[in-house]
Amino acid sequence: MHLPLGSPELQRALHDDRGELRPVAIQGDLVELTHGPSVGRPSELIVWLTAGRTVSLTATASPAIATLLVVSGISWGTALLALVGVLLLQLGVNLDNDLEDHRRLIDLPGTFGGSGVLQRGWLSPRAFRKATLVLYTLGLAAGIPAFLRAPGPMAIVGVLAVLGGIGYSGRPFGLKYRALGDVAVLLLCGPALTLGMGVAATGVLVPALVPLGLAFGLLAIGILHTNNWQDIDIDRARGARTIAGLLGQRASRAYLVLLYLGAAIAWGVTAILLALPIWAALIPLLAALPTLALLRRVLGATDPHTPTLALLRIEAAQLHLVWGVTFIVALVAARVAGLFR
Repeated sequence: MHLPLGSPELQRALHDDRGELRPVAIQGDLVELTHGPSVGRPSELIVWLTAGRTVSLTATASPAIATLLVVSGISWGTALLALVGVLLLQLGVNLDNDLEDHRRLIDLPGTFGGSGVLQRGWLSPRAFRKATLVLYTLGLAAGIPAFLRAPGPMAIVGVLAVLGGIGYSGRPFGLKYRALGDVAVLLLCGPALTLGMGVAATGVLVPALVPLGLAFGLLAIGILHTNNWQDIDIDRARGARTIAGLLGQRASRAYLVLLYLGAAIAWGVTAILLALPIWAALIPLLAALPTLALLRRVLGATDPHTPTLALLRIEAAQLHLVWGVTFIVALVAARVAGLFR
């Protein structure tokens, strides 16, 4: 079946929660739709793990773990519940984002974006909606002990989490489609997360968690920006505005350099505030080598879809993990050596 782009019939098909019709390709002004799931559907567990993009959980787990290494006087029960809540909320955002990108025809079979579960017809939009609601509910419930411990700060963090999470791709806000995705990611995967986790664990605000959060937030934007840089043409065609689309090809490459440079500077400020020994503060320099290698390829590419950048999105996510691990190792090493203030 083929339906015209923007037609009421197409919109009804895309917003049918049963998912009886799913788009598979766009040919000019026509969208090709097909019935039923694609062949080779894996087990239910694998389908849901894929749908939630669980490999991306390090984007919130790493800063949360680093936060627990910075603060003292931790209430471990409350802190661990808060960590679970953060992970559940990220899973909910992942599902919500996949569904909205699917309905906006940004993610289609054969593209790199999203989990691909909806595009293959392995799960219906209705299943995504139900799972998202469950994840948001459980995630917020896990933060109740932290809220009871410090109602004021945790109320602010909770509001930011809800508005940022739901509003990131969900209607009517759709922050990621209005060139505000970078700001949302910076806050949700950065200072809002580290400060909130610190309050949940200790009941007090720790200033050093702001630059630490900025370091993680800028690295998380690096993941988003590499996606958006390679999807500039698709996003523009679907009416989605991104920082990459506003900057264009050349400036987007410079922007990526600034993101990683900013993350390194933010870590340096964190190390100073925490009075880390020089040898511990320099451990994250190990992450500079793969970062420079990636940036060299990005700066030397005239086309974001060149074969040398085929795995750029994955590599950016791996860099976030590598930087996060070096931050965590530096904090652990300083604590073990008894030099952490």
